[in-house]
Amino acid sequence: MSHRRLTLTEYKTLPSVQLSPTERDALQQLHPGLEVAPTVGTTDRYDLTPDQHIGVIATPTLELEIRPKIPMQSVAFMVSYACELVNWSEADAAWAHDVTVCDLVALLLCRTVERATHRGLLAGYRSEQELTSSPRGRIRFESYITRQCGIAPPIEVEHDLFTTDILENRLLLAALRFIGRFPSESSQVQRELGRARRAFGLVHEMVVHPATVPDVMFTRLNEHYRPAISLARVVLQSSSLDLGVGSTQARALLVDMNKVFEEFVRIALRRALGLDRRQWPDKAPKLRLDEDHRVPLKPDLCLVDGIKVCWVGDAKYKRLPSGAYRNADLYQLLAYTIALDLPSGTLIYAADEGVQSATHHVKQSGKLLHVRALQLRARPSVILSQIEAVASEIREASERSALARPRPAGQGQSLRQPPSPGHQAHRHALPTETA
Repeated sequence: MSHRRLTLTEYKTLPSVQLSPTERDALQQLHPGLEVAPTVGTTDRYDLTPDQHIGVIATPTLELEIRPKIPMQSVAFMVSYACELVNWSEADAAWAHDVTVCDLVALLLCRTVERATHRGLLAGYRSEQELTSSPRGRIRFESYITRQCGIAPPIEVEHDLFTTDILENRLLLAALRFIGRFPSESSQVQRELGRARRAFGLVHEMVVHPATVPDVMFTRLNEHYRPAISLARVVLQSSSLDLGVGSTQARALLVDMNKVFEEFVRIALRRALGLDRRQWPDKAPKLRLDEDHRVPLKPDLCLVDGIKVCWVGDAKYKRLPSGAYRNADLYQLLAYTIALDLPSGTLIYAADEGVQSATHHVKQSGKLLHVRALQLRARPSVILSQIEAVASEIREASERSALARPRPAGQGQSLRQPPSPGHQAHRHALPTETA
């Protein structure tokens, strides 16, 4: 078959798509969440239904793009906010047009990397080992005795090298090179990718598996790299490389909108409430449902006051049929409130069919289960206003419970009134392109 291009939208079925056996197998390997069902009455056609992953799957004969159900500008805004970028501009021309998902992520990554490295690449010390006839650095006596039986030269030594070829730069280069392997018709994307990669001329490329992307420890020396590293990790964790048979190769870049939405809600609420990572952690403390500590609980969102969780919630992006949230998700939230002895909890959904804001009073227990829906088709400023409304409810609930009790001086930090939505602290995302 000649090279073809297909466009899907998350959760929507594209019927009767002709696929060769090789294309079908590649799609199923690269995207297990993509439902590939045979079309009734045919032998080589399939109905394709994607899940919440958006992005691009590229094979030698087929390029499949999965677009989001919300505007691309909203996706760019949430990804940027989740990666803690700055200087978001709703008028940025790059997002005013209907760009592809891959081009969107590529432009975000390029500009974030350039912002992090505009004063030069970060440098640091890296430990190296080598055999040498003229020792320098620290002699590795264990290897010298056990491997060489004390015979010299050469002698195995270890020394620290001050270089730009460090983990942070290797991760950024790996993300830039991976996303550059996808075809793009945008000259702007190609130009910015080339410009960003040239800054890493002395950095060695590393191979990164999506499941084992290395963690970076941040200090005041590399804190300015945090937004770029965060976005690079999104790219590398969303990647699938070189699958196929023989010379047939395919690759995929798939961004999980569930994770993007959850991270966006977490960071946006943290900023709206004026809290830090200790009070509003990235991961909830270890919680158990039963007395024997056998059933773990893992809420997406929680407010911690000292050692006590004083508010709990979940973020849900998934598409639901009418009324479906009244079952499993509410049961899960109820378990959180009972195990943590909280009067209420909140489910935060991305607004979709069948999802409406509501408050449920649970019989016998007196628990209140709040359901709130965020309209992600709105402008970024409106989305942040909705976040502010949810933050106000959280503030009121926490003040009525844990934060209302006296505590020793210096323990924790009370919720303070956040800056207004128009404040500079809320303008987070992507630096606009410079001339």
